[in-house]
Amino acid sequence: MSAKKNKDITYDQFLTHLNKGKKGYMKKPRSWQKIWFWWEDKDCWFLNKAYDKRKDGKVEPEESVWITAKDMHHHCGHLERQGYKYFKDE
Repeated sequence: MSAKKNKDITYDQFLTHLNKGKKGYMKKPRSWQKIWFWWEDKDCWFLNKAYDKRKDGKVEPEESVWITAKDMHHHCGHLERQGYKYFKDE
């Protein structure tokens, strides 16, 4: 058996990944929908948050909304309590 390609990570690992200018996402086990996160710019004040949606048989992210860096922990914590896990987009 091959190793699991996208292994879930901790919140701190997720934040470190985002701070390197990369995208990350949260997803529930056995769900197709991802919630994408990435910093708007290198200042890390505003975090983009976008949900995947199905459109014409394809899955693509919807338009993102901004959350502030100060509120990121609350948004992610709320999703984590609902069963979402953290993943890196490599």
